[in-house]
Amino acid sequence: MRIVSFVILLVFYGCKDKVPVAEFKPISDGISYKYLQLGNEQNVKETDVLEMQMMVINVSGDTLHYVEDYHYFVEPSEHILDSIFRNFHVGDSILLKVKRSLFNEYFKFYEVLQSNEGDILLSIKLINSNNKAEADKAKQISNSKRELEEQSGLQNYLQKLSGKVDTLGGVYRQVTLRMDSTPIIKFGSEVSIHYKGYFLNGYVFDNTYDKAITPTFTFGQEYQMIEGFQAALSGRKEGENVKIILPSRHAFGEEGSLAGIVPPYTAVIYDVNIIKVIN
Repeated sequence: MRIVSFVILLVFYGCKDKVPVAEFKPISDGISYKYLQLGNEQNVKETDVLEMQMMVINVSGDTLHYVEDYHYFVEPSEHILDSIFRNFHVGDSILLKVKRSLFNEYFKFYEVLQSNEGDILLSIKLINSNNKAEADKAKQISNSKRELEEQSGLQNYLQKLSGKVDTLGGVYRQVTLRMDSTPIIKFGSEVSIHYKGYFLNGYVFDNTYDKAITPTFTFGQEYQMIEGFQAALSGRKEGENVKIILPSRHAFGEEGSLAGIVPPYTAVIYDVNIIKVIN
């Protein structure tokens, strides 16, 4: 997704009290910054949990990671980025230029992880700074809002989707390429697939084509694929293409994915190519 970073950042944060800075100022080895907007001068305590919004952009202006209206809660650690965040004030919006390898140590975002070379731009808005108990409450409120917005966004997406969509106990499936006489997926089948996984807004969080791997799993065996993924592949055939649309309760749920790539209460879509079925 191509964007002009300055324009998108103005839309993201607004232009009130924006402080133009001609050049990035060095703040640490491999990290420099510029202000986009000044906050309220409220200092951040070393023991506080930081609540922030963020967007990751490459130096050419391409968005590498952005989850709309999602608040990240960053707990105190000894990583250099954590100490950098704490140099700013609540309400500040900043643009950091960070070595990509350094950023990849801290966050595990799919598109960014594709390389360790060069720099990335990390746009941060520091929403709040609270003790652990207050931050947990704020996180609960934020996730409750996401849960409601997920349902609305999912219904909007389904309504705009052309073609027949199967509903399988809360899992949605659209077969975009059908086969007649190829092997059928059933319990115990060895299944090889390719897929691209993305959010409702089109942001790709996983892509086996980019990884140059072909995942293979035993259909019906626990803990190999997420619940909704297997349900949607049941009865499909070798060579078929299937779009799988999963509400969070059938995907990564209220906690999100373990690596932090998929946030809590996030519907996901997989475009799947069933490469091989062995029964």
